[in-house]
Amino acid sequence: MRTRVPLLSPAFAASALLAAIVVTGGATPAGAQTSLVPYFGKNNIHYDKFKWMIYTTDHFEIYYYPEIEQHLERVAGYAESAYQQISADLKHDLSFKVPLMLFKTHSEFEQQNVAGPDASSEGVAAFAEPTRDRMLLPIDEPPDQLYGLITHELTHIFEFDIIPQSLIRRSVPLWVNEGLSDYERAQWNPIDLMSVRDAAVADIVPKMTELEGYGNTNNPRLIYNLGHAVFEFIEAKYGKEGIRQFLFALRKSVIGGGEDAYEEALRMKKDEFDQAFERYLKDRFKPFRDKERPADYGRDLSPNREKTNYADAFTIAPSPSGDLMAIATVNRKDRELDVILLSTKDGSIVRNLTRGFDKDMGFDHIVFMGERFEMPWMAWSPRGDRLAYFVRTEKERTLIVQNVLTREVELRIPMATVDEPESPNFSPDGRTIVFDALRGGVGDIYTIDLQSKAIINLTDDKFSDAAPVYSLDGTYIVYNVRVSGNNKLWRLDVDTKKKTQLTFGTQDETAAQFIDDHTIVFSSTATDPAVPLEPDVARNGNIYNIWTLDLKSGELRQYTDALGGNWSPVVLNDGKSNRIAFISYYKGEYSIHTLERKEPLHTAASADFGAPTEVIDFQAPLQHTLVKENIRKKGTFEKMFLEGRPPINVGVTSNGDIFGGSQVSFGDMTGDQQINLFAASISQYRTLSLSYVNLSSRFQWALQGYSQTVFFYGSLGGVFFDPSYSPFISRDLAIATRTIRGGSAIGIYPLDRYRRLELSGGLLQLNEEYNDPGLQQQAEAYQAATFGQAVFRNGTLMPLGAAFVQETTIFREFGPLAGNTMRLAYDASPKIGSMLSRQTFDADVRHYLRLGGSGLLATRFRGFKSKGDFPDFLYFGGNSELRGYNYLEFAGQNTVFADAELRFPLIEAALTPIGVIGGIRGVFFAGVGGAWFDHQPSGDTCSGGGYRFATSSSEICRPITGYQVDSQGNPLTDLAGTPVLTYGPARNISGFRLKDGRASYGIGLETFALGFPIHFDWAWRTLFNKDWEDVLFATQGGSSNFRKPRFAVWIGYDF
Repeated sequence: MRTRVPLLSPAFAASALLAAIVVTGGATPAGAQTSLVPYFGKNNIHYDKFKWMIYTTDHFEIYYYPEIEQHLERVAGYAESAYQQISADLKHDLSFKVPLMLFKTHSEFEQQNVAGPDASSEGVAAFAEPTRDRMLLPIDEPPDQLYGLITHELTHIFEFDIIPQSLIRRSVPLWVNEGLSDYERAQWNPIDLMSVRDAAVADIVPKMTELEGYGNTNNPRLIYNLGHAVFEFIEAKYGKEGIRQFLFALRKSVIGGGEDAYEEALRMKKDEFDQAFERYLKDRFKPFRDKERPADYGRDLSPNREKTNYADAFTIAPSPSGDLMAIATVNRKDRELDVILLSTKDGSIVRNLTRGFDKDMGFDHIVFMGERFEMPWMAWSPRGDRLAYFVRTEKERTLIVQNVLTREVELRIPMATVDEPESPNFSPDGRTIVFDALRGGVGDIYTIDLQSKAIINLTDDKFSDAAPVYSLDGTYIVYNVRVSGNNKLWRLDVDTKKKTQLTFGTQDETAAQFIDDHTIVFSSTATDPAVPLEPDVARNGNIYNIWTLDLKSGELRQYTDALGGNWSPVVLNDGKSNRIAFISYYKGEYSIHTLERKEPLHTAASADFGAPTEVIDFQAPLQHTLVKENIRKKGTFEKMFLEGRPPINVGVTSNGDIFGGSQVSFGDMTGDQQINLFAASISQYRTLSLSYVNLSSRFQWALQGYSQTVFFYGSLGGVFFDPSYSPFISRDLAIATRTIRGGSAIGIYPLDRYRRLELSGGLLQLNEEYNDPGLQQQAEAYQAATFGQAVFRNGTLMPLGAAFVQETTIFREFGPLAGNTMRLAYDASPKIGSMLSRQTFDADVRHYLRLGGSGLLATRFRGFKSKGDFPDFLYFGGNSELRGYNYLEFAGQNTVFADAELRFPLIEAALTPIGVIGGIRGVFFAGVGGAWFDHQPSGDTCSGGGYRFATSSSEICRPITGYQVDSQGNPLTDLAGTPVLTYGPARNISGFRLKDGRASYGIGLETFALGFPIHFDWAWRTLFNKDWEDVLFATQGGSSNFRKPRFAVWIGYDF
């Protein structure tokens, strides 16, 4: 996987829930009785329906759709060229053709079904997966970079083949996989090389043999880059054969049976390898030790990492007056990008324009500039009152024009006709914005009229154009073009569309900004052309520095000579001086500095670097000729295979019932078609289902056949059985089961990322009964005599359902942090012949109010009502639904409960005898709820009557104290066989109380062990009236026993 941006926060996707295929339409979800992850999930929307074709070459099966067929020949040539290079370097051939899935743009790549949505998020340029050795990538990069991307991902396929991936084997360090892939890519861009040079000179090179994951670094790309440098080190010391020997020694070490890979292949112990690699880096970058550090430019204007929540400044844009500066930075508290305003005098924070979560501002996230993050991200209007930048909404990005004084978003323009728009810039009159974007996978320069919303392509050529900026008079535009493997500055006359190249040579330039009507400032990796460089110095330099260009005379001036790099230069027109601000990098951190244009370090003429010549685009080493006969349409179920290792789910209820489940999935190469076999068990009760899932379009649907048995506790005397038997029926004796067999269909239609409609239908055979035959017989007789029919249902029904789901929740590792979620559902089973009929309404609403960094107030309301000849009923209790009560203690066709929980962090991590476990969090909780059936008698011995949730009325009550017994201790019965009750003295009960409802409160702890959230709860039950509790629970020790704290341990996420 090649990353483009930092990966910030996790999310749950609805398509994953559909792929897991929960049963709907009146039957409970297949894993919902003990749901480990009780969330509804956001939508992974498939805006496009791809008509997949397959093109076969010598080493690839290329999956594509007609819209990108024009690029097929070129991309096939890139892939075959990359294969030959890697195969020759590693002296290894693959025994299979590599499945290569192509997408026209990144926004279409994000719709892939091979892996979860995080695998193709905006932070990921492409990825390869080890299960079926598939490569997935968009083709919207410039040709040379696309070739490098294919080489990177194809190297992963070779790695997977050389070092098999397995659950029981040791994993390969991330820097090995990603470093070798970047080594084979053989492209050092200025930003990546900068991070390695900085680590070497600043003495912050980690011990590579001990490095795991991304390490403790602010830069996720650093692991890729250090790994790249490691393999260059091995090549320099041992040649390419040394790399091959290291890989195969690592293979032995990973699968078992081999000695340490460093000793076997390189004849060095691990600590010796780390020392040798560090010496190599220091020697390699020694010529750069005396270059300028950021401290040489004066004060750092970026936010203070120790005193604020902000880390790093990725781009800057000054206001026209020069007193303010807008920057894009990471908000560590929110784990999102923010746009904040700084003072250009002292760097103090003036305002956060995007405070809070992005979803609350109406978009998903601020666009991170990916591979071109050194280009501009935002722009001020000429009047200095508005700021323009791009955000992600749905498939497309949206242009935001925001008032910097009020924070109001004045314009939202969806950019539906172009892909990945970036680098907005206002025209001098403020009516037009120029930007770069993609169409058909090719980058061009566009303008948009802010009033008419009309978009015009200005460049319309085959090259990758980026980062446009208007001249001060608006008659021409200076922009960036990638030609012959380098980024160069060009000029475009607005009226004539004439294009003129401004900079030349093999160095890279970033975007330009105008100092005056004929001078631009930009960053360039150029060096003084009058001073020859040693080849190694030239190769290891490639450093962005601040340059200016006089457009009239062609004179170039260099103002900095940095160790790391200086880019994103902007002009601060503060009326007193013409200061230039820029971003600098040192010791792994980004900072903001300024300098005044005085005497340059060097001057040169533009012609010293070259002259206009014919522009030749990148060509792959091997050319490929398209063979039409090798193209075929992909079959719907072509090449179905096992989708990876089956997941293992584990849960434990607050009563100690253990839940376990797994799923075996078969899918096609594109992941659009899936066949799933799901199995789960709680106690001895099992669920089995076989499903077909179609994820190929926006409307996703599934068919399923299943057999499911779940349990509940039918302890409700007066409904399920004669209440006089309640003292003799233990909780274990009251276990009942619900068995459902049949088939169902489910469909999901996303309205947007946060909201969707769900439709369902099925034909089911339903049977509910007690496990104990004697109790079942008594219950049937009582229900028939009391209600005229059975409460437990046995028959066939055809449920048809619809639901509206909303999920705006922001998640963290421990669960929800902020936002809200709801599910409003209705289903009906019509009366057809002898079928059971009913109607059911179900509402589940939750809200999460963030408090501080990771604390929150979580509230939930659940309401359920079913009616008809054979109403459904919901059972709940225990876990996080109503803590302190037995698991599934409550059941009814009418159900309501509410919970409120204050959740807060206590310890970030804990060292225990079993190792380091996840952070410990605390919770104060309270809940209230109840469940009842229509015509259900009250459980009290006062006025009787129907179910009453709560009351404040005074009542005379006689508590039941037991049963009359004979001399041998057997209960006495009346003529009907009913035990004869004994009563205590009458008591007057007054004041507010829960009559048939229940409540609890308490405290709890939560931690993570082995990847599972474990809860330890201490709960106190209450009806808010001790006198009433003494009456109701007289046979169980009264209020004092009822209110005793109850301890429970359970595994699962909070609601």
